[in-house]
Amino acid sequence: MPKYLPNAEPFFFPGNSIGCLLIHGFTGTPHEMRELGERLAAAGYTVLGPVLAGHATTLADMTPTRWHDWYGSVTAAYDQLRDQCNAIFPIGLSLGGALALHLAAHRPVEGVVAASTPFTIENPLIPFFRTFPLLYRLIPSIDKNPKDNDTLDPTVRARHPEYSTNPTRCAASLILDFLPHLRDALRDVRAPALLIQSHGDRVIPAHSMPEIYARLGSREKEMVWLDQSGHLVLEDYAKETAFSNILRFVQAHIPHPAGEATRAAGAAAR
Repeated sequence: MPKYLPNAEPFFFPGNSIGCLLIHGFTGTPHEMRELGERLAAAGYTVLGPVLAGHATTLADMTPTRWHDWYGSVTAAYDQLRDQCNAIFPIGLSLGGALALHLAAHRPVEGVVAASTPFTIENPLIPFFRTFPLLYRLIPSIDKNPKDNDTLDPTVRARHPEYSTNPTRCAASLILDFLPHLRDALRDVRAPALLIQSHGDRVIPAHSMPEIYARLGSREKEMVWLDQSGHLVLEDYAKETAFSNILRFVQAHIPHPAGEATRAAGAAAR
């Protein structure tokens, strides 16, 4: 059993035949998805929040991993949910959103949600590491920019477990390998898609959500812009708006007859 950072453990909430796969971000942990997971579980859904390879333990564990390893964690979690559920909704934050979209391009899903998801990441240093690979050894990690701690609610940072620096080889794998690959795969996403981004996000470029939206192959897709939030939209002041939109989206796309049973249960609860 890995020794996880405090409050960074994976989680699983058993429920009905609708599975929600919650995917955290780069250097983050399942903690940033947990409150959303609790809301989805309260609605009756089966919820799984895995740890991406190399995350939530020590930076040394993450350093040798690359995007294929993180995606491998997602597909393993998808297979686990598929054994128990008739329908899967991948829901991700930041890197997790990108992984959710990549999963939706390659596996059957009922719908996909990507929050605070980068189309590109603007870091002028990373290409130099690819050009001069010796720099990876000389500079194995880069201190995070203060804007990476991007929330308006100051209490979020105190309870948000994550690594304090970015491993450079991992950052290069994300920025130079995975995101270009994902941009080509977006046209293969056919499932309904919900994209969420904050106007106040200082981590990813403001054009990220519209660029992803324009390239999605989904016939049914929507964008939701949030205010009163930074990058961590599932923890910041606007989280209730994000939660309500995600719950609405899942409810609208669950297949019948499960959809009828869930709606009936909700009506009875009211």
